[in-house]
Parts: sequence; C-alpha cells; structure tokens
Amino acid sequence: MTEWHARYGGRGVMIYWHVDTNSTCIYSQIRRCSSSEVSAMMKGVLRHCTDMAINQQYVDSHGQSEVAFSFSYILGFDLLPRLKNIARQKLNLRPLQ
Repeated sequence: MTEWHARYGGRGVMIYWHVDTNSTCIYSQIRRCSSSEVSAMMKGVLRHCTDMAINQQYVDSHGQSEVAFSFSYILGFDLLPRLKNIARQKLNLRPLQ
C-alpha cells in the first residue's frame, strides 16, 4: 500500500483528515501520495457522515484550484486556502468590468 512520496523523499501513505473546529476528526481517508488534495477535500465535505452544515473549508496551498473554488461555490461553502509564502507574493486587484 505504500508508495514513494516525492515531496518527503521516502515511502509511505497519505492520510487526509477532516477536522472540526474543536479538533474532532469527522472524516478521514487514505489517499495515494500522488492523488489530488482537491478531490480528497471535496469527498470529505460531501461524505463526512455528520449532521453538520459545512460553511467553511480550510486547505493548504495544494488543496486549492479553480475547480475547487467553483465546486465550493456551487455547494455553498467558502474555500479558505492557506497560501504558502503569501508575504512574498505579489497580488493584483483588477477592477470588475
């Protein structure tokens, strides 16, 4: 079940945890090291097996993409990525036309 992980330079598995505000795990899944974190995040939001309404989903920089933002908008929750090195990035604000 283990495979080579390019980021960490060794063999292992990836476990994707969905954690509530109070650090309670509401859903977890074993994923391939090379799989998309966006699909894991969406699967956890849709299949968390609780009565909670998901209003916000925090992800790291690998869990965000245009597809993830689109699906989060359609499903009615805010996708809030933690962007790596945001202090060094140049952000531009374009006026809406």
